[in-house]
Amino acid sequence: MSETTKLRKFIVSTFSLNGFTVQERACAYLVQQLEPLESSEDRDQWLDKIVDYVRVSNTNDGNIVTYELLSKALKFCCNLQILNDEDILHVTPAYKLPRYRYCPTTKKFQRIKSETSMFGDAQSKISQYVDRYTVIRQRMARIKTTADGTLNQPLTIGDKIRDVDYLLSSGACKKFDLSSKSDSILLLGVLVQLKEGGRHYLEDPTGAIPLDISATDFQRGYFTENCCVLAEGRYCSDRRVFFVTNMALPPSERAEISKIYFGESNNFSDNNDLNLKSCNPKLLEYEKRKNRMIVFVSDVFLDDPKVLRKFHTLLSSFNDLAPVAIVMMGDYLSCRIPSHAYAQELKTHLTQLGHFLHDNTPGLCKHTMFVLLSGPGDRYSGAAGASILPRPLIPEFLTEEFRRLVPRCIFTTNPCRMQYCTQQIHIIRADGLMKKTANYDIRHGSMDRKKTTTVTESDDDIIKNYIKTLESQSHLITVPLDVCPTYWPLASHSLSLYPMPDVVCIADANAPEYSTVNSNDSNSSGSKISSSSGCIFFNPSSFSKNKYTFSVYITAQRQIEDSNLPDDEYDTDTTLMESEDTVATVGNRRKVN
Repeated sequence: MSETTKLRKFIVSTFSLNGFTVQERACAYLVQQLEPLESSEDRDQWLDKIVDYVRVSNTNDGNIVTYELLSKALKFCCNLQILNDEDILHVTPAYKLPRYRYCPTTKKFQRIKSETSMFGDAQSKISQYVDRYTVIRQRMARIKTTADGTLNQPLTIGDKIRDVDYLLSSGACKKFDLSSKSDSILLLGVLVQLKEGGRHYLEDPTGAIPLDISATDFQRGYFTENCCVLAEGRYCSDRRVFFVTNMALPPSERAEISKIYFGESNNFSDNNDLNLKSCNPKLLEYEKRKNRMIVFVSDVFLDDPKVLRKFHTLLSSFNDLAPVAIVMMGDYLSCRIPSHAYAQELKTHLTQLGHFLHDNTPGLCKHTMFVLLSGPGDRYSGAAGASILPRPLIPEFLTEEFRRLVPRCIFTTNPCRMQYCTQQIHIIRADGLMKKTANYDIRHGSMDRKKTTTVTESDDDIIKNYIKTLESQSHLITVPLDVCPTYWPLASHSLSLYPMPDVVCIADANAPEYSTVNSNDSNSSGSKISSSSGCIFFNPSSFSKNKYTFSVYITAQRQIEDSNLPDDEYDTDTTLMESEDTVATVGNRRKVN
Protein backbone atom coordinates (compact mmCIF):
# COMPACT_ATOMS: atom_id res chain seq x y z
CA MET A 1 0.00 0.00 0.00
CA SER A 2 1.45 3.38 -1.03
CA GLU A 3 2.03 6.24 1.40
CA THR A 4 -0.63 8.31 -0.35
CA THR A 5 -3.24 5.60 0.14
CA LYS A 6 -2.30 5.17 3.80
CA LEU A 7 -2.56 8.92 4.39
CA ARG A 8 -5.90 9.03 2.63
CA LYS A 9 -7.32 6.22 4.80
CA PHE A 10 -5.94 7.88 7.93
CA ILE A 11 -7.66 11.19 7.07
CA VAL A 12 -10.99 9.48 6.36
CA SER A 13 -10.86 7.43 9.57
CA THR A 14 -9.87 10.45 11.70
CA PHE A 15 -12.85 12.48 10.49
CA SER A 16 -15.14 9.45 10.83
CA LEU A 17 -14.16 8.96 14.48
CA ASN A 18 -15.18 12.59 15.07
CA GLY A 19 -18.53 12.12 13.32
CA PHE A 20 -17.70 13.74 9.95
CA THR A 21 -17.68 12.58 6.34
CA VAL A 22 -15.08 14.07 3.98
CA GLN A 23 -16.01 14.85 0.40
CA GLU A 24 -13.81 13.33 -2.30
CA ARG A 25 -12.45 16.65 -3.49
CA ALA A 26 -11.75 17.84 0.05
CA CYS A 27 -9.94 14.62 0.95
CA ALA A 28 -7.71 14.80 -2.15
CA TYR A 29 -6.87 18.42 -1.36
CA LEU A 30 -5.94 17.59 2.24
CA VAL A 31 -3.76 14.67 1.12
CA GLN A 32 -1.96 17.02 -1.24
CA GLN A 33 -1.30 19.51 1.58
CA LEU A 34 -0.17 16.98 4.23
CA GLU A 35 1.88 14.70 2.00
CA PRO A 36 5.01 16.94 1.95
CA LEU A 37 5.27 16.59 5.74
CA GLU A 38 7.77 13.83 6.47
CA SER A 39 7.00 13.28 10.16
CA SER A 40 3.81 11.44 11.08
CA GLU A 41 3.63 13.49 14.31
CA ASP A 42 3.46 16.72 12.30
CA ARG A 43 0.65 15.29 10.19
CA ASP A 44 -1.26 14.25 13.31
CA GLN A 45 -0.91 17.72 14.86
CA TRP A 46 -2.12 19.49 11.71
CA LEU A 47 -5.00 17.08 11.31
CA ASP A 48 -6.06 17.58 14.95
CA LYS A 49 -6.10 21.36 14.45
CA ILE A 50 -8.22 21.01 11.30
CA VAL A 51 -10.70 18.68 13.03
CA ASP A 52 -10.99 21.10 15.97
CA TYR A 53 -11.84 23.92 13.58
CA VAL A 54 -14.45 21.84 11.72
CA ARG A 55 -16.02 20.72 15.00
CA VAL A 56 -16.88 24.25 16.20
CA SER A 57 -17.74 25.69 12.77
CA ASN A 58 -21.37 26.66 12.29
CA THR A 59 -22.19 25.33 8.82
CA ASN A 60 -25.37 24.28 7.09
CA ASP A 61 -23.81 21.10 5.70
CA GLY A 62 -24.28 19.02 8.84
CA ASN A 63 -21.49 16.49 9.23
CA ILE A 64 -20.21 16.84 5.63
CA VAL A 65 -16.72 18.35 5.31
CA THR A 66 -16.71 20.30 2.05
CA TYR A 67 -13.77 21.60 0.07
CA GLU A 68 -14.61 25.20 0.98
CA LEU A 69 -14.73 24.41 4.71
CA LEU A 70 -11.45 22.51 4.56
CA SER A 71 -9.73 25.37 2.71
CA LYS A 72 -10.92 27.79 5.35
CA ALA A 73 -9.70 25.47 8.13
CA LEU A 74 -6.22 25.17 6.59
CA LYS A 75 -5.95 28.93 6.16
CA PHE A 76 -6.99 29.46 9.77
CA CYS A 77 -4.47 26.90 11.10
CA CYS A 78 -1.69 28.62 9.15
CA ASN A 79 -2.66 31.98 10.68
CA LEU A 80 -2.39 30.50 14.18
CA GLN A 81 1.35 30.96 13.96
CA ILE A 82 0.91 34.75 13.83
CA LEU A 83 -0.57 36.80 16.68
CA ASN A 84 -2.27 40.11 15.86
CA ASP A 85 -3.81 42.75 18.11
CA GLU A 86 -7.31 41.29 17.88
CA ASP A 87 -6.06 37.89 19.08
CA ILE A 88 -4.41 39.44 22.16
CA LEU A 89 -7.25 41.80 23.12
CA HIS A 90 -10.83 41.55 21.96
CA VAL A 91 -13.90 43.45 23.22
CA THR A 92 -17.44 42.22 22.59
CA PRO A 93 -20.49 44.47 23.17
CA ALA A 94 -23.63 43.09 24.80
CA TYR A 95 -25.70 42.85 21.62
CA LYS A 96 -23.05 40.73 19.84
CA LEU A 97 -22.67 38.13 22.56
CA PRO A 98 -23.69 34.59 21.57
CA ARG A 99 -26.77 33.16 23.30
CA TYR A 100 -26.96 29.65 24.73
CA ARG A 101 -29.77 27.78 26.43
CA TYR A 102 -29.50 24.60 28.47
CA CYS A 103 -31.62 21.71 27.23
CA PRO A 104 -32.55 19.33 30.11
CA THR A 105 -33.37 16.58 27.59
CA THR A 106 -30.00 16.45 25.81
CA LYS A 107 -28.15 17.89 28.83
CA LYS A 108 -26.23 20.23 26.55
CA PHE A 109 -26.04 23.97 25.96
CA GLN A 110 -27.51 24.79 22.57
CA ARG A 111 -26.77 27.91 20.55
CA ILE A 112 -29.73 30.22 19.89
CA LYS A 113 -29.24 31.65 16.40
CA SER A 114 -32.35 33.85 16.15
CA GLU A 115 -31.89 37.60 16.04
CA THR A 116 -32.36 39.54 19.26
CA SER A 117 -34.19 42.82 19.70
CA MET A 118 -33.75 45.12 22.66
CA PHE A 119 -37.50 45.24 23.18
CA GLY A 120 -38.94 41.79 23.74
CA ASP A 121 -42.34 40.32 24.40
CA ALA A 122 -43.70 38.79 27.60
CA GLN A 123 -42.14 35.42 26.78
CA SER A 124 -38.65 36.95 26.81
CA LYS A 125 -39.26 38.21 30.35
CA ILE A 126 -40.17 34.70 31.46
CA SER A 127 -37.29 33.11 29.55
CA GLN A 128 -34.60 35.09 31.36
CA TYR A 129 -35.64 33.57 34.70
CA VAL A 130 -36.17 30.09 33.28
CA ASP A 131 -32.67 30.21 31.77
CA ARG A 132 -31.14 31.24 35.09
CA TYR A 133 -33.03 28.47 36.90
CA THR A 134 -32.01 25.73 34.45
CA VAL A 135 -28.35 26.78 34.59
CA ILE A 136 -28.32 26.56 38.39
CA ARG A 137 -30.32 23.31 38.37
CA GLN A 138 -27.84 21.54 36.08
CA ARG A 139 -25.00 22.86 38.23
CA MET A 140 -26.56 21.28 41.33
CA ALA A 141 -26.47 17.88 39.60
CA ARG A 142 -22.65 17.88 39.94
CA ILE A 143 -22.19 19.00 43.55
CA LYS A 144 -21.77 16.01 45.85
CA THR A 145 -23.31 15.65 49.31
CA THR A 146 -23.04 12.88 51.91
CA ALA A 147 -22.57 9.24 50.86
CA ASP A 148 -26.13 8.00 51.42
CA GLY A 149 -26.96 6.94 47.90
CA THR A 150 -27.21 3.52 46.31
CA LEU A 151 -24.18 1.28 47.03
CA ASN A 152 -22.82 3.98 49.33
CA GLN A 153 -22.29 6.33 46.38
CA PRO A 154 -22.44 10.07 47.20
CA LEU A 155 -25.63 11.80 46.19
CA THR A 156 -25.64 15.18 44.50
CA ILE A 157 -27.78 18.14 45.52
CA GLY A 158 -29.70 17.64 42.29
CA ASP A 159 -30.69 14.14 43.40
CA LYS A 160 -32.37 15.53 46.53
CA ILE A 161 -34.15 18.48 44.91
CA ARG A 162 -37.89 18.09 44.38
CA ASP A 163 -40.09 20.13 42.06
CA VAL A 164 -42.91 22.25 43.44
CA ASP A 165 -45.57 20.01 41.88
CA TYR A 166 -44.19 17.14 43.99
CA LEU A 167 -45.64 18.87 47.07
CA LEU A 168 -49.14 18.37 45.68
CA SER A 169 -48.61 14.63 45.31
CA SER A 170 -49.39 11.98 47.90
CA GLY A 171 -45.73 11.51 48.69
CA ALA A 172 -45.52 14.90 50.39
CA CYS A 173 -48.89 14.87 52.13
CA LYS A 174 -47.82 13.18 55.33
CA LYS A 175 -48.82 14.18 58.83
CA PHE A 176 -47.31 17.60 59.40
CA ASP A 177 -44.72 17.91 62.16
CA LEU A 178 -42.50 20.98 61.93
CA SER A 179 -40.10 19.69 64.61
CA SER A 180 -39.35 16.49 62.69
CA LYS A 181 -36.16 16.65 60.65
CA SER A 182 -36.76 13.37 58.87
CA ASP A 183 -38.81 13.49 55.69
CA SER A 184 -37.69 17.08 55.06
CA ILE A 185 -37.99 18.26 51.47
CA LEU A 186 -35.43 20.26 49.49
CA LEU A 187 -36.70 22.70 46.86
CA LEU A 188 -34.88 24.86 44.32
CA GLY A 189 -36.76 27.89 43.05
CA VAL A 190 -36.98 31.63 42.60
CA LEU A 191 -38.20 33.91 45.40
CA VAL A 192 -41.19 35.96 44.22
CA GLN A 193 -44.19 37.87 45.56
CA LEU A 194 -47.27 36.86 43.58
CA LYS A 195 -49.75 38.72 45.76
CA GLU A 196 -49.78 41.82 47.91
CA GLY A 197 -49.35 41.40 51.63
CA GLY A 198 -45.67 40.57 51.93
CA ARG A 199 -45.92 36.77 51.59
CA HIS A 200 -43.16 35.24 49.50
CA TYR A 201 -43.53 32.30 47.16
CA LEU A 202 -41.01 29.83 45.80
CA GLU A 203 -41.51 29.34 42.07
CA ASP A 204 -40.00 26.90 39.60
CA PRO A 205 -41.11 25.88 36.07
CA THR A 206 -43.71 23.48 37.53
CA GLY A 207 -45.53 25.92 39.82
CA ALA A 208 -45.36 28.15 42.91
CA ILE A 209 -45.85 27.48 46.61
CA PRO A 210 -46.31 30.00 49.50
CA LEU A 211 -43.53 30.07 52.11
CA ASP A 212 -43.46 30.51 55.86
CA ILE A 213 -40.03 31.92 56.77
CA SER A 214 -40.83 32.97 60.35
CA ALA A 215 -38.57 30.25 61.80
CA THR A 216 -36.05 29.96 58.97
CA ASP A 217 -32.32 29.69 59.53
CA PHE A 218 -30.73 31.76 56.75
CA GLN A 219 -27.20 30.97 55.58
CA ARG A 220 -24.63 33.45 54.23
CA GLY A 221 -25.53 35.74 51.35
CA TYR A 222 -28.42 37.99 50.38
CA PHE A 223 -31.85 36.53 49.61
CA THR A 224 -33.62 38.97 47.32
CA GLU A 225 -36.68 38.63 45.13
CA ASN A 226 -35.89 37.00 41.78
CA CYS A 227 -33.03 35.18 43.50
CA CYS A 228 -32.71 31.39 43.10
CA VAL A 229 -32.44 29.65 46.50
CA LEU A 230 -32.36 26.22 48.11
CA ALA A 231 -35.16 25.86 50.67
CA GLU A 232 -35.39 22.90 53.07
CA GLY A 233 -38.47 22.28 55.19
CA ARG A 234 -41.84 20.55 55.55
CA TYR A 235 -45.05 20.97 53.58
CA CYS A 236 -48.37 21.43 55.39
CA SER A 237 -51.03 20.10 53.04
CA ASP A 238 -53.89 21.47 55.17
CA ARG A 239 -52.69 25.05 54.95
CA ARG A 240 -50.90 24.56 51.58
CA VAL A 241 -47.80 26.31 52.94
CA PHE A 242 -44.16 25.23 52.84
CA PHE A 243 -42.52 25.85 56.24
CA VAL A 244 -38.84 26.59 55.56
CA THR A 245 -36.37 25.50 58.24
CA ASN A 246 -33.17 26.28 56.30
CA MET A 247 -32.55 28.54 53.32
CA ALA A 248 -29.24 28.81 51.47
CA LEU A 249 -27.88 30.07 48.20
CA PRO A 250 -26.88 27.40 45.65
CA PRO A 251 -23.16 26.52 45.91
CA SER A 252 -20.94 28.07 43.25
CA GLU A 253 -18.79 26.18 40.79
CA ARG A 254 -15.29 26.86 39.50
CA ALA A 255 -14.93 27.90 35.88
CA GLU A 256 -12.73 24.98 34.85
CA ILE A 257 -15.49 22.54 35.88
CA SER A 258 -18.29 24.54 34.23
CA LYS A 259 -16.41 24.76 30.92
CA ILE A 260 -16.20 20.97 30.71
CA TYR A 261 -20.00 20.75 30.65
CA PHE A 262 -20.54 23.98 28.74
CA GLY A 263 -18.70 22.51 25.76
CA GLU A 264 -16.19 23.90 23.31
CA SER A 265 -18.21 27.02 22.51
CA ASN A 266 -17.05 30.40 23.74
CA ASN A 267 -19.67 32.62 25.38
CA PHE A 268 -17.46 35.70 25.03
CA SER A 269 -17.62 36.06 21.25
CA ASP A 270 -19.71 34.88 18.32
CA ASN A 271 -16.61 34.75 16.10
CA ASN A 272 -15.59 31.10 15.66
CA ASP A 273 -12.06 32.02 14.61
CA LEU A 274 -11.52 34.05 17.78
CA ASN A 275 -12.98 31.23 19.87
CA LEU A 276 -10.44 28.78 18.48
CA LYS A 277 -7.55 31.23 18.74
CA SER A 278 -8.28 31.70 22.44
CA CYS A 279 -7.02 28.10 22.90
CA ASN A 280 -3.86 28.80 20.90
CA PRO A 281 -0.76 27.75 22.92
CA LYS A 282 1.06 30.80 21.56
CA LEU A 283 -1.45 33.05 23.36
CA LEU A 284 -0.82 31.27 26.66
CA GLU A 285 2.92 31.57 26.13
CA TYR A 286 2.59 35.29 25.36
CA GLU A 287 0.39 35.78 28.42
CA LYS A 288 2.96 34.21 30.76
CA ARG A 289 5.97 35.89 29.15
CA LYS A 290 4.55 39.41 28.96
CA ASN A 291 3.70 40.96 32.31
CA ARG A 292 1.16 43.47 31.05
CA MET A 293 -1.36 45.75 32.77
CA ILE A 294 -4.98 46.72 32.25
CA VAL A 295 -5.97 49.99 33.95
CA PHE A 296 -9.57 50.54 35.10
CA VAL A 297 -10.79 54.10 35.76
CA SER A 298 -14.38 55.02 36.59
CA ASP A 299 -16.16 58.38 36.93
CA VAL A 300 -13.75 60.62 35.01
CA PHE A 301 -15.37 64.06 35.00
CA LEU A 302 -13.84 65.66 31.92
CA ASP A 303 -15.51 69.00 32.68
CA ASP A 304 -13.87 69.29 36.14
CA PRO A 305 -10.46 71.01 35.76
CA LYS A 306 -8.94 69.42 38.87
CA VAL A 307 -10.12 65.91 37.96
CA LEU A 308 -8.95 66.36 34.37
CA ARG A 309 -5.52 67.53 35.54
CA LYS A 310 -5.15 64.43 37.70
CA PHE A 311 -6.28 62.20 34.85
CA HIS A 312 -3.69 63.79 32.56
CA THR A 313 -1.08 63.02 35.21
CA LEU A 314 -2.21 59.41 35.30
CA LEU A 315 -2.02 59.06 31.51
CA SER A 316 1.43 60.68 31.35
CA SER A 317 2.73 58.30 34.02
CA PHE A 318 1.86 55.27 31.90
CA ASN A 319 3.26 56.67 28.66
CA ASP A 320 6.73 55.05 28.79
CA LEU A 321 5.51 51.52 29.52
CA ALA A 322 2.06 51.50 28.02
CA PRO A 323 -0.54 49.08 29.45
CA VAL A 324 -2.33 46.75 27.08
CA ALA A 325 -5.60 48.63 27.70
CA ILE A 326 -7.08 51.52 29.65
CA VAL A 327 -10.75 50.99 30.45
CA MET A 328 -12.55 54.31 30.99
CA MET A 329 -16.05 54.18 32.45
CA GLY A 330 -18.52 57.05 32.83
CA ASP A 331 -19.87 59.31 34.03
CA TYR A 332 -17.80 61.56 31.80
CA LEU A 333 -19.47 64.82 32.83
CA SER A 334 -20.63 66.07 36.20
CA CYS A 335 -24.28 66.64 37.02
CA ARG A 336 -23.86 70.41 36.55
CA ILE A 337 -24.40 70.05 32.80
CA PRO A 338 -28.08 70.49 31.79
CA SER A 339 -29.64 67.72 29.73
CA HIS A 340 -30.23 69.77 26.56
CA ALA A 341 -26.50 70.65 26.35
CA TYR A 342 -25.11 67.30 27.51
CA ALA A 343 -24.42 65.73 24.11
CA GLN A 344 -22.54 68.75 22.74
CA GLU A 345 -20.52 69.14 25.96
CA LEU A 346 -19.58 65.46 25.89
CA LYS A 347 -18.42 65.72 22.29
CA THR A 348 -16.33 68.80 23.09
CA HIS A 349 -14.58 67.28 26.11
CA LEU A 350 -13.93 63.95 24.37
CA THR A 351 -12.32 65.85 21.50
CA GLN A 352 -10.13 67.79 23.95
CA LEU A 353 -9.07 64.51 25.61
CA GLY A 354 -8.24 63.10 22.18
CA HIS A 355 -6.00 66.09 21.42
CA PHE A 356 -4.17 65.63 24.73
CA LEU A 357 -3.54 61.93 24.07
CA HIS A 358 -2.43 62.60 20.50
CA ASP A 359 -0.03 65.42 21.43
CA ASN A 360 1.37 64.31 24.83
CA THR A 361 1.17 60.50 25.07
CA PRO A 362 2.41 58.97 21.81
CA GLY A 363 3.32 55.73 23.61
CA LEU A 364 -0.26 55.18 24.74
CA CYS A 365 -1.70 56.03 21.32
CA LYS A 366 0.61 53.48 19.68
CA HIS A 367 0.50 50.54 22.11
CA THR A 368 -2.61 50.92 24.33
CA MET A 369 -6.22 50.19 23.50
CA PHE A 370 -8.69 52.67 25.01
CA VAL A 371 -12.02 51.03 25.93
CA LEU A 372 -14.82 53.47 26.81
CA LEU A 373 -18.13 52.57 28.48
CA SER A 374 -20.97 54.89 29.33
CA GLY A 375 -22.02 55.45 32.93
CA PRO A 376 -25.44 55.60 34.61
CA GLY A 377 -25.41 59.41 34.60
CA ASP A 378 -24.46 59.90 30.94
CA ARG A 379 -27.56 61.43 29.38
CA TYR A 380 -26.57 61.60 25.71
CA SER A 381 -29.49 59.29 24.80
CA GLY A 382 -32.03 61.00 27.05
CA ALA A 383 -33.02 60.28 30.64
CA ALA A 384 -35.48 57.51 29.71
CA GLY A 385 -32.93 54.81 28.96
CA ALA A 386 -30.26 55.93 31.39
CA SER A 387 -30.97 53.31 34.04
CA ILE A 388 -31.78 50.30 31.81
CA LEU A 389 -29.08 47.67 31.29
CA PRO A 390 -27.39 46.95 29.00
CA ARG A 391 -26.69 50.56 28.05
CA PRO A 392 -25.87 51.29 24.38
CA LEU A 393 -22.52 52.64 23.30
CA ILE A 394 -21.91 56.37 22.90
CA PRO A 395 -23.23 57.49 19.48
CA GLU A 396 -20.64 57.72 16.73
CA PHE A 397 -21.36 61.36 15.88
CA LEU A 398 -20.14 62.30 19.39
CA THR A 399 -16.92 60.29 19.14
CA GLU A 400 -15.80 60.62 15.49
CA GLU A 401 -13.15 63.26 16.26
CA PHE A 402 -11.81 61.26 19.22
CA ARG A 403 -11.58 58.17 16.99
CA ARG A 404 -9.62 60.13 14.41
CA LEU A 405 -7.11 61.40 16.98
CA VAL A 406 -6.85 58.08 18.87
CA PRO A 407 -7.34 55.24 16.35
CA ARG A 408 -6.75 52.52 18.97
CA CYS A 409 -10.04 53.00 20.80
CA ILE A 410 -13.25 51.03 21.24
CA PHE A 411 -16.59 52.49 22.33
CA THR A 412 -18.70 49.67 23.64
CA THR A 413 -21.85 48.87 25.60
CA ASN A 414 -22.30 48.73 29.36
CA PRO A 415 -21.82 45.90 30.30
CA CYS A 416 -19.33 44.35 27.90
CA ARG A 417 -16.86 41.48 27.81
CA MET A 418 -13.15 41.62 27.17
CA GLN A 419 -10.79 38.79 26.34
CA TYR A 420 -7.06 39.23 26.89
CA CYS A 421 -5.21 36.21 25.45
CA THR A 422 -6.88 33.35 27.37
CA GLN A 423 -8.30 35.48 30.21
CA GLN A 424 -11.95 36.52 30.18
CA ILE A 425 -13.00 39.80 31.81
CA HIS A 426 -16.56 40.98 32.45
CA ILE A 427 -17.05 44.76 32.93
CA ILE A 428 -20.13 46.58 34.20
CA ARG A 429 -20.62 50.16 35.35
CA ALA A 430 -23.62 50.67 37.66
CA ASP A 431 -24.14 52.57 40.90
CA GLY A 432 -25.75 51.10 43.99
CA LEU A 433 -25.84 47.42 42.99
CA MET A 434 -24.29 46.25 46.25
CA LYS A 435 -26.42 48.55 48.40
CA LYS A 436 -29.63 47.55 46.62
CA THR A 437 -28.83 43.86 46.95
CA ALA A 438 -28.25 44.25 50.69
CA ASN A 439 -31.33 46.43 51.28
CA TYR A 440 -33.73 44.23 49.32
CA ASP A 441 -33.00 41.10 51.30
CA ILE A 442 -36.34 39.48 52.21
CA ARG A 443 -35.29 39.32 55.88
CA HIS A 444 -35.73 43.09 56.08
CA GLY A 445 -39.47 42.77 55.47
CA SER A 446 -41.44 45.75 54.24
CA MET A 447 -39.13 48.41 55.68
CA ASP A 448 -38.31 51.54 53.73
CA ARG A 449 -35.60 50.40 51.32
CA LYS A 450 -34.06 53.85 51.07
CA LYS A 451 -33.13 53.79 54.73
CA THR A 452 -30.13 51.97 56.07
CA THR A 453 -30.64 48.38 57.11
CA THR A 454 -31.46 47.59 60.70
CA VAL A 455 -28.81 44.89 60.85
CA THR A 456 -25.38 46.41 61.36
CA GLU A 457 -22.85 44.88 58.99
CA SER A 458 -19.24 45.81 58.39
CA ASP A 459 -18.07 46.66 54.89
CA ASP A 460 -16.19 43.36 54.68
CA ASP A 461 -19.29 41.36 55.62
CA ILE A 462 -21.39 43.19 53.04
CA ILE A 463 -18.79 42.58 50.34
CA LYS A 464 -18.45 38.88 51.23
CA ASN A 465 -22.21 38.33 51.18
CA TYR A 466 -22.56 40.27 47.93
CA ILE A 467 -19.81 38.29 46.17
CA LYS A 468 -21.29 35.02 47.41
CA THR A 469 -24.68 36.04 46.02
CA LEU A 470 -23.25 36.82 42.59
CA GLU A 471 -21.29 33.56 42.49
CA SER A 472 -24.29 31.47 43.47
CA GLN A 473 -26.65 33.11 40.96
CA SER A 474 -24.12 33.18 38.09
CA HIS A 475 -25.64 36.57 37.26
CA LEU A 476 -24.76 40.22 37.87
CA ILE A 477 -28.29 41.41 38.73
CA THR A 478 -30.06 39.69 41.61
CA VAL A 479 -32.65 42.35 42.52
CA PRO A 480 -36.19 42.84 41.09
CA LEU A 481 -36.63 44.48 37.70
CA ASP A 482 -38.31 47.54 39.17
CA VAL A 483 -35.14 48.18 41.20
CA CYS A 484 -32.67 47.55 38.38
CA PRO A 485 -34.49 47.40 35.01
CA THR A 486 -33.00 45.45 32.11
CA TYR A 487 -33.83 44.78 28.48
CA TRP A 488 -35.43 41.34 28.78
CA PRO A 489 -34.06 39.68 25.61
CA LEU A 490 -30.46 40.75 26.41
CA ALA A 491 -30.42 40.21 30.17
CA SER A 492 -30.02 36.43 30.34
CA HIS A 493 -26.73 36.30 28.38
CA SER A 494 -25.20 39.80 28.62
CA LEU A 495 -25.39 39.81 32.45
CA SER A 496 -24.66 36.12 32.91
CA LEU A 497 -21.60 34.88 34.81
CA TYR A 498 -21.74 31.30 33.56
CA PRO A 499 -19.21 29.89 33.00
CA MET A 500 -17.47 32.10 35.54
CA PRO A 501 -14.96 34.48 33.91
CA ASP A 502 -11.46 35.10 35.23
CA VAL A 503 -12.13 38.70 36.28
CA VAL A 504 -15.31 40.69 36.99
CA CYS A 505 -15.08 44.48 37.27
CA ILE A 506 -18.14 45.99 39.00
CA ALA A 507 -17.56 49.75 38.94
CA ASP A 508 -19.88 51.05 41.66
CA ALA A 509 -19.32 54.59 42.92
CA ASN A 510 -21.59 53.98 45.94
CA ALA A 511 -19.74 50.87 47.14
CA PRO A 512 -16.42 50.64 48.99
CA GLU A 513 -13.30 49.82 47.04
CA TYR A 514 -12.47 46.10 47.19
CA SER A 515 -10.82 43.21 45.37
CA THR A 516 -10.99 39.47 45.98
CA VAL A 517 -8.41 36.71 45.72
CA ASN A 518 -8.64 33.05 44.83
CA SER A 519 -9.50 30.96 47.89
CA ASN A 520 -7.05 28.27 46.69
CA ASP A 521 -4.18 30.73 46.27
CA SER A 522 -1.57 29.91 48.90
CA ASN A 523 0.20 33.24 48.37
CA SER A 524 -2.88 35.33 49.12
CA SER A 525 -3.14 37.25 52.35
CA GLY A 526 -5.56 35.96 54.93
CA SER A 527 -6.98 39.45 55.46
CA LYS A 528 -8.20 39.74 51.87
CA ILE A 529 -11.65 38.68 50.72
CA SER A 530 -11.52 35.27 49.08
CA SER A 531 -13.59 34.00 46.15
CA SER A 532 -14.70 30.37 46.19
CA SER A 533 -15.27 30.27 42.42
CA GLY A 534 -11.70 31.29 41.53
CA CYS A 535 -12.91 34.52 39.91
CA ILE A 536 -11.46 37.91 40.85
CA PHE A 537 -14.13 40.50 41.71
CA PHE A 538 -13.09 44.12 42.18
CA ASN A 539 -14.46 47.64 42.31
CA PRO A 540 -12.19 50.48 41.12
CA SER A 541 -14.50 52.96 42.89
CA SER A 542 -14.85 56.55 41.65
CA PHE A 543 -11.87 58.46 40.30
CA SER A 544 -13.58 61.85 40.68
CA LYS A 545 -15.31 61.26 44.05
CA ASN A 546 -12.92 58.95 45.92
CA LYS A 547 -9.49 60.60 46.01
CA TYR A 548 -8.60 59.78 42.38
CA THR A 549 -8.75 56.02 42.89
CA PHE A 550 -8.19 53.53 40.09
CA SER A 551 -7.30 49.83 39.74
CA VAL A 552 -4.56 48.03 37.83
CA TYR A 553 -4.97 44.40 36.79
CA ILE A 554 -1.62 42.62 36.41
CA THR A 555 -2.25 39.95 33.79
CA ALA A 556 0.63 37.51 34.40
CA GLN A 557 0.15 37.44 38.17
CA ARG A 558 -3.66 37.69 37.89
CA GLN A 559 -4.05 40.14 40.74
CA ILE A 560 -5.51 43.59 41.33
CA GLU A 561 -3.54 46.55 42.66
CA ASP A 562 -5.69 49.41 43.97
CA SER A 563 -4.01 52.80 43.56
CA ASN A 564 -4.77 56.46 43.93
CA LEU A 565 -3.14 59.77 43.11
CA PRO A 566 -2.21 62.05 46.03
CA ASP A 567 -3.92 65.40 46.36
CA ASP A 568 -0.66 67.33 45.99
CA GLU A 569 1.18 67.56 42.69
CA TYR A 570 4.15 65.28 42.16
CA ASP A 571 6.81 64.63 39.57
CA THR A 572 5.57 62.07 37.07
CA ASP A 573 9.12 61.04 36.19
CA THR A 574 9.46 59.28 39.55
CA THR A 575 6.63 56.86 38.73
CA LEU A 576 7.64 55.85 35.24
CA MET A 577 8.41 52.17 34.74
CA GLU A 578 11.99 51.22 34.01
CA SER A 579 11.75 47.89 32.18
CA GLU A 580 9.22 45.76 30.35
CA ASP A 581 9.39 42.98 32.94
CA THR A 582 8.56 45.27 35.86
CA VAL A 583 4.99 46.31 36.60
CA ALA A 584 4.52 49.35 38.81
CA THR A 585 1.46 51.28 39.85
CA VAL A 586 1.52 55.05 39.92
CA GLY A 587 0.72 57.16 42.93
CA ASN A 588 1.47 56.18 46.49
CA ARG A 589 1.43 52.38 46.02
CA ARG A 590 4.47 50.14 46.14
CA LYS A 591 5.92 48.48 43.02
CA VAL A 592 5.05 44.89 42.17
CA ASN A 593 7.94 43.01 40.56
